[in-house]
Amino acid sequence: MVIEPGFSMKRAAERIAFGELINAEQTCIAPDYVLVHKADQNAFATTFQDAVKKLYPHGYAGSPDYTAILNQHHYERLTDLIRDAQTLKARVIRLGEDSPADHLLAPVLVLDATPEMAVMQEEIFGPVLPVLTYWHPDEAIAFINERPRPLALYYFEKKRHELNRVLKYTVSGNVTVNDTLLHYAQEDLPFGGVGESGIGAYHGKEGFMALPHPRGIYKQGRFNAAPLLQPPFGKLTDIITNFMTR
Repeated sequence: MVIEPGFSMKRAAERIAFGELINAEQTCIAPDYVLVHKADQNAFATTFQDAVKKLYPHGYAGSPDYTAILNQHHYERLTDLIRDAQTLKARVIRLGEDSPADHLLAPVLVLDATPEMAVMQEEIFGPVLPVLTYWHPDEAIAFINERPRPLALYYFEKKRHELNRVLKYTVSGNVTVNDTLLHYAQEDLPFGGVGESGIGAYHGKEGFMALPHPRGIYKQGRFNAAPLLQPPFGKLTDIITNFMTR
């Protein structure tokens, strides 16, 4: 995710919180990290916390709307990612109390995240959001391009020309502008990845073309020119091949 300077931080935080915490981020197109302008990092952290409280006003461990982590193994994997980030001097903000017995992990913000942290080196698949900063949009573009092609790119736009530049100079699966996840729900848009995030696409016409296996059948006519292209080759063969390849 990239938030452009000047975009409403409240709107961005609310839409990111939704995409980040639906199914506790255990979806393939959940946002893995967010890039914000250096001057906006603290504002994003504050508004994100407000957005999470709005979504889950009664807390997390006791909320019927908040999802548990799949199993103990993945719960421990996520807590290891958080500890590693803390060891490498990230500012970790826990947005509630965990309930380990129920595999409930409260949302976590990882501020001042760096590429060396384990949380930035694997797909998170849990409610842990690294926050990285940039000064110039080119830094954000370079950061995206230095990594495997993402399955989804989320861009929060203030200036159309900046959006167009990001679309021109990055490669990803699908893109949602000014929101998260919702490109997947558009039946007429092909959904899929690129590079390490996947091959091909489906949904709508693309899904129909990708999933069946059309079987080609050719029946040779009784009278045909195929024998003219069989050895031994002669002048007639040269005339035919020259005509076919001209």
